[in-house]
Amino acid sequence: MLSRAELSPESLSRVLEQSTDCVKLIGPSGELLWMNPNGLCAMEIDEPELLNGKEWATFWPDESRALIRSALSDATAGRVARLEAFCPTAKGSPRWWEVSISAVMAPDGAPAGYISVSRDVSQLHADREALKVLLEEMRHRLKNSFAMVCALLRSLSRGDEHNSTFADEMVSRISALATAQTLFDGGSEETDLADLLATLISPFRDADGPIVRLECAGNHAISRGIADAISLVVGELAVNSTKHGAIGHGGAIDLAATPHPELGDEHLLIKWRETTGRPPVAKSREGGQGLSLIERICKARGGTFDIAWNESGLVATLTLPLQQD
Repeated sequence: MLSRAELSPESLSRVLEQSTDCVKLIGPSGELLWMNPNGLCAMEIDEPELLNGKEWATFWPDESRALIRSALSDATAGRVARLEAFCPTAKGSPRWWEVSISAVMAPDGAPAGYISVSRDVSQLHADREALKVLLEEMRHRLKNSFAMVCALLRSLSRGDEHNSTFADEMVSRISALATAQTLFDGGSEETDLADLLATLISPFRDADGPIVRLECAGNHAISRGIADAISLVVGELAVNSTKHGAIGHGGAIDLAATPHPELGDEHLLIKWRETTGRPPVAKSREGGQGLSLIERICKARGGTFDIAWNESGLVATLTLPLQQD
């Protein structure tokens, strides 16, 4: 059993040697000095003596070398550099690695080199790629479903002026939802917040004026995960408002997105404020499925969601980070 008294340089060295991760000591000029036995095994290296003294970045593929050298520079500046990159083993087996790099200081405070810890995340990377493919397929199927519903509405309303008007309105709303799915087409992992919100509320704008009024100052790039969370929240609020609130009863909604006044520019504050001109009749039930889903996805994305009621209707407040890895 280890005790504090036993934490000698020799015992700490043994801990590094026995780590399940790939631990490396790197010289001040970026040359590889040492790699622990489990790291040699993970990298399928049979002759470790051939590595010593060679630049560590040269063991990475050409496309990753600049990233490794930049990470070493970041570590020199006192930061813990973190990255994820592809690097095959010495025998050519494909691997993805999660890497951290920290500077090591001599007793006098002078730079002595670096310590790097690499963890094999190949399975995690494969799982993420599979999930991306699944999500793309789901979005593709969803857009096809939207198109099919629009075609059915037009077909069933043909020849009936009253139903045609209704069908045109519904097709406009469904098409706007479908358009929201295209904001990430082309492999983009970011979209503009204002574009997303404008697309989500476009079904509720007509010739008589917008049912939902949007205020979103500035340009805010948001990640796909954050955009999905916002889409879910706005969609659920719109559905509930259609059933019980301002949209269904001739009212209006003010939707505002601003940097969070307390958490700073890296966080969003989104407010959904309904005005119905009458006291609200139906309110959310505690533990309702829609509210539960919103709370779960906001928590998963590092945000919060709160609702309150006043005499004019619902006030919903959403807080989210602009970006999430």
